[in-house]
Amino acid sequence: MKRTLLVSTAVLALAIVPTTSVFAEDSKTTDQSQTTNKSQSVDKNQSKDKNQTPASEEKKVVENTKNEAEKTEKKKEPVVVKENNSKKEAIPNKEKVEEAHKNGWQKEHGKWLFYENNQPIKNWKKIASVWYFFDQNGIMASNTIVNDYAFQTSGAMVENSWVKIADKWYYATDSGKIVRNRWEKISNVWYYFKQDGVMASNVLVNDYLLNSSGAMAQNAWVKITDKWYYATDSGKILRNKWEKIKGTWYYFNSDGVMASNQWKDDYYLKNSGAMAHNAWVKITDKWYYATDSGKILRNKWEKIKGTWYYFNSDGVMASNQWKDAYYLKNSGAMAEKEWIFDKSYNSWFYLKSGGAYASREWIGAYYLKSGGYMAKNEWIFDPNYNAWYYLKEDGSYVTGSFNIKNKEYFFQSNGKWIQSPKYFKVKPITAYIYSESGDILSYVNQGSIVTYDASKSKGNRLAVSISGLSGYMNQSDLALVDEGSEFIPHYTTDGRFLYHELSPYTSIRVAPHTSAMKIGKKYYSKDGEHFDGFTIKNRFLFKNLTEPTNYSADELNRVYSIMNIRNSRLADKGAIFKEAEKRYGVNALYLIAHSALESAWGRSQIANDKNNFFGIAAYDTSPYDSAKKFDDVDKGILGAAKWIRENYIDRGRDHLGNKATGMNVRYASDPYWGEKIASIMMNINSRLGGKD
Repeated sequence: MKRTLLVSTAVLALAIVPTTSVFAEDSKTTDQSQTTNKSQSVDKNQSKDKNQTPASEEKKVVENTKNEAEKTEKKKEPVVVKENNSKKEAIPNKEKVEEAHKNGWQKEHGKWLFYENNQPIKNWKKIASVWYFFDQNGIMASNTIVNDYAFQTSGAMVENSWVKIADKWYYATDSGKIVRNRWEKISNVWYYFKQDGVMASNVLVNDYLLNSSGAMAQNAWVKITDKWYYATDSGKILRNKWEKIKGTWYYFNSDGVMASNQWKDDYYLKNSGAMAHNAWVKITDKWYYATDSGKILRNKWEKIKGTWYYFNSDGVMASNQWKDAYYLKNSGAMAEKEWIFDKSYNSWFYLKSGGAYASREWIGAYYLKSGGYMAKNEWIFDPNYNAWYYLKEDGSYVTGSFNIKNKEYFFQSNGKWIQSPKYFKVKPITAYIYSESGDILSYVNQGSIVTYDASKSKGNRLAVSISGLSGYMNQSDLALVDEGSEFIPHYTTDGRFLYHELSPYTSIRVAPHTSAMKIGKKYYSKDGEHFDGFTIKNRFLFKNLTEPTNYSADELNRVYSIMNIRNSRLADKGAIFKEAEKRYGVNALYLIAHSALESAWGRSQIANDKNNFFGIAAYDTSPYDSAKKFDDVDKGILGAAKWIRENYIDRGRDHLGNKATGMNVRYASDPYWGEKIASIMMNINSRLGGKD
């Protein structure tokens, strides 16, 4: 029980009450357990738990000793003075006196001391049945050894228990002294303690193995400094002998170390130390095979798990070499139905079923000549296909365009040489068309088909034409088109209208049918006007866009219903389109058609999110992010009309046109952008009565 200091009223008036609580020597107890690195003291008559060894983080911890957290908390409590059955809180000592009377445990400057009669105890002191030691300054010894006695972190002297100090394990007997320089059996397990009392571990002591826990090993493997030993039942290690352990043979050398990765009398001991049998073993990058008896193969073929291998006189598996008519791969397996590269011949070979190499035949895109050598960097004529092929450095036949001795050649996708190529497809998202002097004329989008002019070239640029424009394009931007498998844009007629077939799924109306046209025939044109046998004039394609439409705002409002367009944000905006026409001099019918193409009739995401219906600044590489934003629908229409007027019409591009002339030159990468808008204008005009 904690004693309460009784003080008379008169003395209390004169004396200063210290803030530190006073504890009697015989009442020093704690209710809480110590931290995990403290040990528990063991009663001399109490038996030790057999499972407690140094392998556990903590041995036995002291059960009845001071608790630092409790002491700290108690010292913060004010002293309570009883007087006439009433309580008064003492004033903190810093407000009263400079010196206080000390008794019991005190923590000063992070160290523990024990006071009696205001004086710190020195030397030994038994407190609450536990021995402590205090140095000449009165500081309690903890987590250390003093005169062969071990003290835990709590300061309690260790008895019949393990203690860990500075990551080293010690054992204190019932006298409290640690064991030194001898064996000790603890809980039926033998341990050895060195001269300084430290428990030995992971070491050999007189041929006995001590494992990582310090326990003497028996019938067990122990690894010490990356070497394996085996302790028998007696605890001693094996030396200079074979030993069968759990059905597996091992060999131990004169040092008792398990042999591994080495030969012993034509038997091989693997990395694990186990004798190899019916298994592959690898030694210094060479492979061997141990049979069921354990001995390796020499000078013979062996079929292992369905694959043939050959082993030389040293027992080494042959690899990367020919053996008679067979080739042994890097893995040692006989090659079959596969390619191999022979460095000695600097050539590829193909080994067919059964192991024979291919000769005078194609294997995929590769040709094997007489003798099995793969053709490369050379022309090959195959009479079976009546065609020439060129085999590249890697042996595969060339496709597309290819420069051979400074001359450009073109090949189909199946490798056949094309003497007169006609079409190429654009590979990048956008690609430029240049003039002969190198100036940029226009640009086209990915997938566009351009017509090739073999009569001209300009360095690494090919002469091409598309949508009325002739110029040069980087060869690296183009891929040769196989006419047999690729769709080539063309024109056809159904007897009523001429259509431009842009893809298997897309066609646009460009002009009325004429008697010069034949149904079912494909027509081709470089500019969309001049054809073989006739000429057409798409009046909306070249119409001056500064001329106003003949349709009123009310008539323009009907466009969306007659075209069966629903949920358009542009519906009923005929007045705004007419206002844009009046204010900026841009044809209102054109503006409706333009917005229809660029915004899916006012329903695209860019149209909904940004009120941008004309694709202004919606670049091919990042259309949504780069597209210009307008405050509302009306401003989207009026703002676009102003922008088109200033950037195109006022600069001489007053018609839709194609890639050679008009807005289409720079407004869009689509080579038929102008033709598509003109087609929409033509369709609307026919449905509204043909006033334009």
